[in-house]
Amino acid sequence: MSTDLIKTLKRFKKYKTESILIITSIIITLISLVIFITSSTHTENEIVIDRDISTDKKISENDLGEQIFVDISGAVNNPGVYKFSKSSRINDALEKVGGLAYNADTFYFYRNFNLAAYIFDQEKIYVPYLWEITSGIFVENTRILNYLTALPQIKDVIVENEQSKTNINNATIDELDELSGIGTITAQKIIQNRPYTNIDELESKKIVNKSVFENIKDQISVN
Repeated sequence: MSTDLIKTLKRFKKYKTESILIITSIIITLISLVIFITSSTHTENEIVIDRDISTDKKISENDLGEQIFVDISGAVNNPGVYKFSKSSRINDALEKVGGLAYNADTFYFYRNFNLAAYIFDQEKIYVPYLWEITSGIFVENTRILNYLTALPQIKDVIVENEQSKTNINNATIDELDELSGIGTITAQKIIQNRPYTNIDELESKKIVNKSVFENIKDQISVN
């Protein structure tokens, strides 16, 4: 054993107690430092996790507030209850279910369903089958185009306009005489050449000239 080693061992024996205390202090300090670092990291992670959960909860609540659920059934490829955003329309619903089934009454659907219309939460959309329409089982869908309700009024206007015109097949001389450019003689010629299948015959039969016909064509009829 070398002289230096012997001297070192003697010194260690001399200061044995002090050396043990120093080593013990170092170990305790290291352990305390590790515990402190571990505790700090754990606390930070907990705070982050709590914040994430809170954020997720808010996002989830917001998502639920912006979503609607719609029941789509009947002659569609994939019927069921589907989730949509509030701004969704019938066209979106049709795409979601994979389109109409092969046996759907497509004519009825596109005539009565407005693809641009919004859909609403808890709504029921039913697409009738062709056999349901032809058999009379399915009579009417509540979702019809707005203009359909106006058809009777439009029809009444058309009928009223036609009735306000002068019928050259049964009008009297006085009624014909009231037309622009038509006098008594021309009115008599109109009566003598009855009946007419269309108003153009007034010009083709040379009863009136072109300029007079252009003036009265919107005021006369043959019905």
